[in-house]
Amino acid sequence: MGQSLDDFLGLSVCLSGFGRLRLLGTGMAEQYLRTLGEILPPGVLDRLLAAYRALPTDAGRDSALRESILDDGELGPVARNLIVLWYSGTWSKLPESWRSAEGVAAMDETHVVSAQAYLAGLQWSLVGGHPSGGLPQGYGAWATPPEMERR
Repeated sequence: MGQSLDDFLGLSVCLSGFGRLRLLGTGMAEQYLRTLGEILPPGVLDRLLAAYRALPTDAGRDSALRESILDDGELGPVARNLIVLWYSGTWSKLPESWRSAEGVAAMDETHVVSAQAYLAGLQWSLVGGHPSGGLPQGYGAWATPPEMERR
Protein backbone atom coordinates (compact mmCIF):
# COMPACT_ATOMS: atom_id res chain seq x y z
CA MET A 1 0.00 0.00 0.00
CA GLY A 2 1.36 3.41 -0.92
CA GLN A 3 2.35 5.99 1.65
CA SER A 4 -0.38 8.41 0.55
CA LEU A 5 -3.05 5.69 0.95
CA ASP A 6 -1.69 4.85 4.42
CA ASP A 7 -1.79 8.54 5.36
CA PHE A 8 -5.26 8.91 3.84
CA LEU A 9 -6.53 5.97 5.90
CA GLY A 10 -4.91 7.34 9.06
CA LEU A 11 -6.55 10.71 8.51
CA SER A 12 -9.87 9.02 7.74
CA VAL A 13 -9.68 7.04 11.00
CA CYS A 14 -9.21 10.30 12.92
CA LEU A 15 -12.06 12.04 11.09
CA SER A 16 -14.60 9.21 10.93
CA GLY A 17 -14.18 7.55 14.31
CA PHE A 18 -14.07 4.14 12.61
CA GLY A 19 -11.03 1.87 12.70
CA ARG A 20 -8.66 1.26 9.82
CA LEU A 21 -9.94 -2.28 9.16
CA ARG A 22 -13.55 -1.10 9.06
CA LEU A 23 -12.65 1.61 6.55
CA LEU A 24 -10.65 -0.84 4.44
CA GLY A 25 -13.58 -3.24 4.65
CA THR A 26 -15.79 -0.77 2.80
CA GLY A 27 -13.60 -1.26 -0.26
CA MET A 28 -13.75 2.50 -0.88
CA ALA A 29 -10.42 3.85 0.40
CA GLU A 30 -8.62 3.92 -2.95
CA GLN A 31 -11.63 5.32 -4.78
CA TYR A 32 -12.11 8.06 -2.18
CA LEU A 33 -8.43 9.00 -2.35
CA ARG A 34 -8.69 9.15 -6.16
CA THR A 35 -11.85 11.24 -5.86
CA LEU A 36 -10.06 13.83 -3.73
CA GLY A 37 -7.17 13.86 -6.17
CA GLU A 38 -9.56 14.54 -9.06
CA ILE A 39 -11.53 17.25 -7.29
CA LEU A 40 -8.98 19.25 -5.33
CA PRO A 41 -6.63 21.78 -6.93
CA PRO A 42 -2.99 20.67 -7.14
CA GLY A 43 -1.23 20.57 -3.79
CA VAL A 44 -4.30 20.69 -1.52
CA LEU A 45 -4.43 16.92 -0.94
CA ASP A 46 -0.68 16.88 -0.28
CA ARG A 47 -1.06 19.68 2.29
CA LEU A 48 -3.95 17.85 3.95
CA LEU A 49 -1.96 14.63 4.27
CA ALA A 50 1.12 16.54 5.46
CA ALA A 51 -1.00 18.20 8.16
CA TYR A 52 -2.19 14.75 9.23
CA ARG A 53 1.39 13.43 9.38
CA ALA A 54 2.35 16.39 11.58
CA LEU A 55 -0.31 15.56 14.20
CA PRO A 56 0.97 14.31 17.55
CA THR A 57 0.36 10.66 18.35
CA ASP A 58 -0.46 11.27 22.01
CA ALA A 59 -3.61 12.35 23.83
CA GLY A 60 -3.42 15.83 22.28
CA ARG A 61 -4.20 14.47 18.82
CA ASP A 62 -7.90 15.42 18.83
CA SER A 63 -7.30 19.07 19.70
CA ALA A 64 -4.41 19.24 17.23
CA LEU A 65 -6.65 17.74 14.53
CA ARG A 66 -9.24 20.40 15.23
CA GLU A 67 -6.74 23.26 15.30
CA SER A 68 -4.49 22.33 12.38
CA ILE A 69 -7.00 20.72 10.02
CA LEU A 70 -10.67 21.22 10.89
CA ASP A 71 -10.32 24.91 11.83
CA ASP A 72 -8.02 25.68 8.89
CA GLY A 73 -9.64 27.76 6.14
CA GLU A 74 -8.17 25.66 3.34
CA LEU A 75 -8.10 22.17 4.87
CA GLY A 76 -11.19 22.29 7.11
CA PRO A 77 -13.84 22.25 4.36
CA VAL A 78 -12.03 19.41 2.61
CA ALA A 79 -11.76 17.38 5.83
CA ARG A 80 -15.45 17.91 6.61
CA ASN A 81 -16.35 16.81 3.07
CA LEU A 82 -14.20 13.72 3.57
CA ILE A 83 -16.23 12.85 6.67
CA VAL A 84 -19.46 13.17 4.68
CA LEU A 85 -17.92 11.09 1.88
CA TRP A 86 -17.12 8.19 4.23
CA TYR A 87 -20.54 8.28 5.86
CA SER A 88 -22.75 8.76 2.81
CA GLY A 89 -20.69 8.05 -0.31
CA THR A 90 -21.47 11.59 -1.45
CA TRP A 91 -19.06 14.38 -2.28
CA SER A 92 -20.54 17.76 -1.27
CA LYS A 93 -19.67 20.81 -3.33
CA LEU A 94 -17.10 22.88 -1.44
CA PRO A 95 -18.30 26.28 -0.16
CA GLU A 96 -18.19 29.18 -2.63
CA SER A 97 -15.77 31.06 -0.37
CA TRP A 98 -13.37 28.09 -0.55
CA ARG A 99 -13.77 27.79 -4.31
CA SER A 100 -13.08 31.51 -4.73
CA ALA A 101 -9.89 31.27 -2.70
CA GLU A 102 -8.57 27.88 -3.84
CA GLY A 103 -9.98 27.33 -7.32
CA VAL A 104 -12.77 25.40 -8.95
CA ALA A 105 -12.63 21.90 -10.39
CA ALA A 106 -15.26 20.48 -12.73
CA MET A 107 -15.81 17.47 -10.43
CA ASP A 108 -16.47 19.70 -7.41
CA GLU A 109 -20.23 19.31 -7.54
CA THR A 110 -22.43 17.48 -5.06
CA HIS A 111 -22.70 13.91 -6.32
CA VAL A 112 -22.76 10.29 -5.21
CA VAL A 113 -19.29 9.00 -6.02
CA SER A 114 -20.54 5.58 -7.15
CA ALA A 115 -23.22 3.02 -6.46
CA GLN A 116 -20.66 1.11 -4.39
CA ALA A 117 -19.93 4.24 -2.34
CA TYR A 118 -23.62 4.62 -1.51
CA LEU A 119 -23.86 1.00 -0.41
CA ALA A 120 -20.63 1.22 1.63
CA GLY A 121 -21.61 4.39 3.53
CA LEU A 122 -20.79 4.20 7.23
CA GLN A 123 -24.16 5.74 8.03
CA TRP A 124 -25.91 2.41 7.52
CA SER A 125 -24.06 0.61 10.28
CA LEU A 126 -24.57 3.53 12.66
CA VAL A 127 -28.34 3.39 12.35
CA GLY A 128 -28.49 -0.39 12.23
CA GLY A 129 -30.04 -0.19 8.81
CA HIS A 130 -29.17 -0.83 5.21
CA PRO A 131 -29.12 1.25 2.03
CA SER A 132 -32.62 1.60 0.66
CA GLY A 133 -32.98 -0.48 -2.48
CA GLY A 134 -29.37 -1.57 -2.29
CA LEU A 135 -29.33 -4.87 -0.46
CA PRO A 136 -31.88 -7.68 -0.22
CA GLN A 137 -33.57 -7.72 3.16
CA GLY A 138 -35.70 -10.82 3.06
CA TYR A 139 -39.42 -11.19 3.44
CA GLY A 140 -40.94 -9.17 6.29
CA ALA A 141 -37.70 -7.38 7.19
CA TRP A 142 -39.57 -4.08 7.34
CA ALA A 143 -41.40 -5.30 10.44
CA THR A 144 -38.19 -5.88 12.44
CA PRO A 145 -36.62 -2.94 14.30
CA PRO A 146 -32.98 -2.24 13.34
CA GLU A 147 -30.20 -3.60 15.51
CA MET A 148 -27.34 -1.29 16.41
CA GLU A 149 -23.91 -2.44 15.28
CA ARG A 150 -20.85 -1.90 17.45
CA ARG A 151 -18.03 -0.01 15.78
